[in-house]
Amino acid sequence: MRTMFGADVEALAGLGSSFVESAETLETARRQVDGIVATTGWVGPDAEEFRQDWSRRLAPALASCLGALRDNAEVLRRNAEDQARTSAADGGSVLDRGGEPGAGGDRSGDGGKDRPGNPDLSGHGPWVDVPPTIPLGDAALDPNMINQQGLGDCWLLAGLGAVARDDPQFIRDHMKLNADGTWTVTMYKDGDPVEITVEPEVAQDGVMDPSGNPSWASIYEKAAAEYWGGSYDDIDGGYSSDAFAAITGATPSKTGEGNLSDLKDRLADGPVALGTEDEPSWWPFGDEVDDSRVVPNHAYIVDKVEERDGELKVHVINPWGPGAHLQNDGSDKVGDMWLTEKQYKENFDTVYAVPSTR
Repeated sequence: MRTMFGADVEALAGLGSSFVESAETLETARRQVDGIVATTGWVGPDAEEFRQDWSRRLAPALASCLGALRDNAEVLRRNAEDQARTSAADGGSVLDRGGEPGAGGDRSGDGGKDRPGNPDLSGHGPWVDVPPTIPLGDAALDPNMINQQGLGDCWLLAGLGAVARDDPQFIRDHMKLNADGTWTVTMYKDGDPVEITVEPEVAQDGVMDPSGNPSWASIYEKAAAEYWGGSYDDIDGGYSSDAFAAITGATPSKTGEGNLSDLKDRLADGPVALGTEDEPSWWPFGDEVDDSRVVPNHAYIVDKVEERDGELKVHVINPWGPGAHLQNDGSDKVGDMWLTEKQYKENFDTVYAVPSTR
């Protein structure tokens, strides 16, 4: 008798969704109790002892439970993805997350090397000369100055823009213009620095500034193409968590969307990028994108989470660049948006975060 190993992808997805929903419910309850404990009119030794027990033991225990739920939701997600890929290899079908916008993709290959010469253009050329000097001031490093073009590397550019937003000096410290006109970009492999030297020319289809000129991001993008295999095709599709690890050397996290209060806390701790839901979606941690302004299967930079018009909202930046991007279906995929919590949850399913380099 043949023994079958595997799982029902939809059942795993449903279980993961339950874990995420439970974590959100628990987080809401924890915050509510936190507020009640702090504001209840109760004074005296017993009150003080109770509040200390809550803050030192009970609240941290709930936070640990939250983390466990989110971590296990991520485990379920990875297993569902693995099972779906296996089913596809066995003759089933699975939708590819690595479409034109550039979400998804395997970064487990031969990475972390400086390679001689230029990376392979892979049809993304011709080469465009880089000016002798590239602006590296705070204004030039603003994530709104990133303009993704013909490469599906939003995952990389969202991670890069989020790091630059959080600590522009880190970017300046990790880019060096050499006497011969080449640039040396310091990236990281398993936390160890790797120097990637690139010639002063970049792919025409690669990232530029909003005026269409090569920028600091163009240099980083070319270094990433060398780092991840030696071809611009090697950075087509990926996850911003991998970008964060290679750019900063720190250990990133990848979780479900959670809520805006949680997102605000993460942004206070370091760079954050987001992944949008698929269209159509095979992974039901939520439905496909609901807002026509949002690019499905795409990565965004988190800029701010703050109170606006009496409610908490998130400001996200699209690495496609500022302004509106008219699509064939008549929709405009805008360069930046303020979203309510409901809008955020309807359109995003993944949070990528990394500790600050500041």
